Amino acid sequence: MIFVFLSAYMLQANAIVLKTIARTPVADTLLNIIAPEFTLKDLNGNTVRLADYKGKILVLDFWATWCVPCRQSFPIMKTVMKKYKDDPDVKFLFIDTKEIPDPGKVKKFLSDNKYSFHVAFDDTTSSTFKNYQMPGIPSKYVIDAHGMIRYQELGLNTRKTAASLADELSVMIERVRSK
Repeated sequence: MIFVFLSAYMLQANAIVLKTIARTPVADTLLNIIAPEFTLKDLNGNTVRLADYKGKILVLDFWATWCVPCRQSFPIMKTVMKKYKDDPDVKFLFIDTKEIPDPGKVKKFLSDNKYSFHVAFDDTTSSTFKNYQMPGIPSKYVIDAHGMIRYQELGLNTRKTAASLADELSVMIERVRSK
């Protein structure tokens, strides 16, 4: 009897916590962490460095083709990218990580899903994933024009709508712009 009561209590408490998390707005406090430099190769074999984005707001998205939450977040990223497509001060870079780089596989995935993402590869010799100290993927970072990480987001909150998640990322970008 006590077990049933405690189980019901824990389920109610968990539901309250989950509802609170789902309503949590974008944090007002910006992070102030120097973004680790990286040098990677993109889908076309070109070198991509963090320094290439100096003076721009950069949204980094670490992902992998096998990662279901990563793939689920892409329509959200596509929406936000569309919003900023004519803004020369906001850039997006998708870093394929935690798998052996396979440009053919990634190009097919992007083509099949009509994504026009700029993708770079964090291969097994790169320490980018480790340097960004992320416990998993997907992981997103909003980096300001001075190379400072201002927001970090781990995972995909499936309790929120795609529209609200796109709005939250837009709010992060705008807050970084206004600082």
